[in-house]
Amino acid sequence: MILSYLILAIIVFIAALVQSTSGFGFGIIFMAIMPLILPYKECNVLTLATVLCLQTYTVIKFHRHINYRMVIVPAIAALIFGSIGVHLMISMSGTAMNFVLGIFLWGLAFYLIFLASRVHLKKNPITGFFAGSFGGFMDGMFAIGGPPMVAYFDSVMNDPIEYQATLQLYFMITTVNVLFNNIICGNFTAKLVAPLSISIVCCLIGTTLGMHFTQKISMKLVRKLAYTVMLLAGAYHIIKGFIG
Repeated sequence: MILSYLILAIIVFIAALVQSTSGFGFGIIFMAIMPLILPYKECNVLTLATVLCLQTYTVIKFHRHINYRMVIVPAIAALIFGSIGVHLMISMSGTAMNFVLGIFLWGLAFYLIFLASRVHLKKNPITGFFAGSFGGFMDGMFAIGGPPMVAYFDSVMNDPIEYQATLQLYFMITTVNVLFNNIICGNFTAKLVAPLSISIVCCLIGTTLGMHFTQKISMKLVRKLAYTVMLLAGAYHIIKGFIG
């Protein structure tokens, strides 16, 4: 148990550093590794509750730079499809979730490595709705809903602070929705209090340092490490899904 908590603290700290410097990545790092240590559904709740603290902190810090109009349509779509994702996740067995998560991590890594830099989405409600729908569903299923909205906001916003502030407000809204659905479905239990407390503390420390050292951290290196973790963890989950 102590070893599990130590690993949890380290992973949350690293994930918070990545999120606070790049705008996303907490769920990717956390869900790539922690399901190897703790049950999948517990990890899903832990990452949502923890990252909510990070998102709230960022929104408060940059609230004057938020583009509220850009959030409305994607958030509505995400609220609908995020709920669907949670209920589908709950209905699947642990073996099936391992296999699906592995395939998803591989697909996500492929997208981020080869396609993300080439994707330029148009600024309109239809694109925002589809990005929010896909991101919300991914958030409900895997607690990893960042890439679609990162691709959308990155394509339609030029100011980095406006991008970060608006993105984190969207994430905060969708995280509250998915976390609420997990709670009413009984996924949040008393035994999560201790690991959640550790996660929140480590997340705040990682976020504070990440914001302080944003200009000094090589995002190219951070992303390469994140992609490597995703590919290795994806392979593990696929194999685990096959052997049960």
